[in-house]
Amino acid sequence: MTRLHRSLVCVITACIILTSCSQDNPPVVAETEAELTKDKTSVRQNTAPQVEQPKPISTANAVAKLNRVINKTLHKKHLPDFSQYKNVKQKKLAFFSFLRPLIDQANDQVLRLREELSLIDPERINTRQEQRLAQLARTYKIKTTEPTEQLQLLLRKVQIIPASLVLAQAANESAWGTSRFAQEGNNLFGQWCFSAGCGLVPSGRPANETYEVRLFKTPLDSVTAYVRNLNSHGGYISLRRIRECIIAEEEDITGRALASGLLHYSSRGVEYIKEIRQMIRINKLEPWEQNWWGEMQPEHACYQLVQTPVTQIETDVVATTTDNTGAVTQTM
Repeated sequence: MTRLHRSLVCVITACIILTSCSQDNPPVVAETEAELTKDKTSVRQNTAPQVEQPKPISTANAVAKLNRVINKTLHKKHLPDFSQYKNVKQKKLAFFSFLRPLIDQANDQVLRLREELSLIDPERINTRQEQRLAQLARTYKIKTTEPTEQLQLLLRKVQIIPASLVLAQAANESAWGTSRFAQEGNNLFGQWCFSAGCGLVPSGRPANETYEVRLFKTPLDSVTAYVRNLNSHGGYISLRRIRECIIAEEEDITGRALASGLLHYSSRGVEYIKEIRQMIRINKLEPWEQNWWGEMQPEHACYQLVQTPVTQIETDVVATTTDNTGAVTQTM
């Protein structure tokens, strides 16, 4: 059961308990002033139609209904029409409320995969595990064919992305869910593809370019692909190194810190990073420390990693190459 399931189950269980208590203790009816009408009132009550009390809902049925609602939301095929909101605050609230369960689901998938990997003994990798590692190595753009190295690199790459960063980038890239690519293709993060017909052709695409804006079956698919992109693409190695350092320091992973690794996400470079951080701060997507270590503590182990982003893409084991989708392939 995911974090989303657990929180909603608690709410529904509390409602069930309150409903049961109200049924066990019906309100006391006040007596009438005229005692002489007692018999007539009694007759009326006996002849009046009986009101059927609502049947109590079992916890199992409530959870089953909850699961249906959650699955319907998570696998919704189209984004809501966010343009219907004329009030900016209402539009933001609707957008964030829609996306948060999808982010939780995507990060839960990551955590389940990490758990699967952590159960593999690097000293005793069997044939089935070798095949699984080889498959994941292709997905996460890892070049080495040595299973033990694949496992080590996967555990460095497969990690959650903070909701604050996901929400800020989704809002920025999709114009709060109202862009053509979001509404027609469920694409919330401006992700490209490079096969003819794989997506929507941007109206301003140069004549010599072939990229398209990728189509997704569901909004959840878009969020999942975005998380996998940050965890695998060579352009975001600095983001993953920042995250790795923060984990080693046993501190919270923040969107503010990881934003430093987005230099290659937009042609706007550093200005894009500043804009994403500003969106996180203004929309209060995470606690905003005034004396943040990334600005005020040069002695912090991760301080240098979040400064002016590097312009060269580095790799840990092998040189970068370009795969058949046009994405940079590397090992970390």
